[in-house]
Amino acid sequence: MKHAEKLIGRIIFLEGSPTVSQLNSIHIGSSVPVQFKNDCAAETDAVKSYNEGIKLASDLADNGTRELLESILKDEENHLDWIETQLDQIDQMAIQNYLVEQVD
Repeated sequence: MKHAEKLIGRIIFLEGSPTVSQLNSIHIGSSVPVQFKNDCAAETDAVKSYNEGIKLASDLADNGTRELLESILKDEENHLDWIETQLDQIDQMAIQNYLVEQVD
């Protein structure tokens, strides 16, 4: 939600009207690995979108928006890296052992 608040703030600063009623679909997995795979797909899409937005902001010489999107992109890339790490751990140690480790 912090990213959304920052983006809404920027849109309002630019005298635009943010549309918050149209959200992306949420895919809930039936197991932890499926949840992580769904999250991975969503983060990958987000990274792609932010990169496209950064390019557009650069082309339009909108450095404030570019800097905001670059900041959010770094967060999204960190999220993606963490999710990929969790999936790797599940592959290496099996889901049962992974879940036991999460309880500690």
